[in-house]
Amino acid sequence: MQPLASAMTTLRQVLAAAIKSLLRGKSLIRALLSFWIRETPLKGGKVSSKHAPSRTIDDFLREAEQLFVESTTEAALREFSSKLKVQFREGLWSNPACMLPSFNHQLPHGFERGQYLVLDVGGSTLRVALAELRGRGARGAESEIIRMDVFKINPQIKSLKGMDFFDWVAQRISETLSKSPRQPPPQQQQQQQQSTSDKPLPLGIAWSFPIEQTSIRSGRLHDMGKGFLAAEGLLGQDLGDIIESACQTVGLIVEVSAIVNDSTATLLSQAYINPSTRFGLILGTGVNIAAHLPISVIGREKFGARPDSWYERASHVVVNTELGMFGKGILPATRWDRLLNASHPRPDFQPLEQMVSGYYLGEICRYALIEAINSTGLFGGVLPPSLSKPYSLDTETLSIAEEYVFLSTGFHTLLFVL
Repeated sequence: MQPLASAMTTLRQVLAAAIKSLLRGKSLIRALLSFWIRETPLKGGKVSSKHAPSRTIDDFLREAEQLFVESTTEAALREFSSKLKVQFREGLWSNPACMLPSFNHQLPHGFERGQYLVLDVGGSTLRVALAELRGRGARGAESEIIRMDVFKINPQIKSLKGMDFFDWVAQRISETLSKSPRQPPPQQQQQQQQSTSDKPLPLGIAWSFPIEQTSIRSGRLHDMGKGFLAAEGLLGQDLGDIIESACQTVGLIVEVSAIVNDSTATLLSQAYINPSTRFGLILGTGVNIAAHLPISVIGREKFGARPDSWYERASHVVVNTELGMFGKGILPATRWDRLLNASHPRPDFQPLEQMVSGYYLGEICRYALIEAINSTGLFGGVLPPSLSKPYSLDTETLSIAEEYVFLSTGFHTLLFVL
């Protein structure tokens, strides 16, 4: 107990010193780092360098800031924008893996109403929900999620191959439906039971991965990325059929009514409320944009086999850009970006996503921390075991640290004003 008590006393002293440093205008995080740098290597820890530090932490931070910020000058951004436009045009006309036109040629008119079962398959989270639409006229209450369950998609789930992953999804749908949602009045409930007892449950799917749509409710499965193995053995098969088949194995009869990309879902849901909406942006585990574009800017072969009646009705179409796939050869990669790309199972598959999305930011930071430990003596020159495993530092942890630094800075600013 004595070592523990001593450690707690030391920690309290460090926090007290850090707060005092904060009040003097110094960074709380830097004060804590200074404590760790002075500490001797932990017993049993893996010393990552036998030599004295080759640089100071300030030198390292200055270089890191320069590497990350130098590409954000106005001239650099304009050059990057011009090159990115060229890649966009090429993707719109010929690349079969991106700029994928959906079958949604119209945005919501705002009068859609009813209750629906919704499945949102994201890069790190699965959501199953019952949602109700009330129309654009119900200002402030246009839609409501009656019930939603959220399931974490951890590395073990991502490693499920083929139907094993979709069977897991079906089980989560069954779990959600087995719970009692908010019930309508008895008379309405009886009418609903009579009208739906012999009908499959209508299901809408938001799919956060590439898909080649063949109708509003079907599409051929592509490689998923983000560490998922669910497409193995199922490439080219219809996603709607796969989901319906998986649900049958758990005794659920569902009918997929619509499949949209997560960015398309973002666009459509906002357009349901605000008719001027024309694109939706996803910044989460992955990064993507859906845009409502004229069909004239898209290569005809990218639409696949569609009836003439579709073209007669459509002047525009919602396009899943698969934005994360762009940027190869034009992005300002640091040495940590290159390390991440070299160790990736599919190098260069999603260059932009590797630099800006939640799935990768923690890993880039981990590479930078390892270099700082080796070269500056950070953490006493000891590589913590928790940082030795790839992707062990997730972006959620970085977000917490960022919020803490923001609050600390805001507190200091408030004191200064007062």
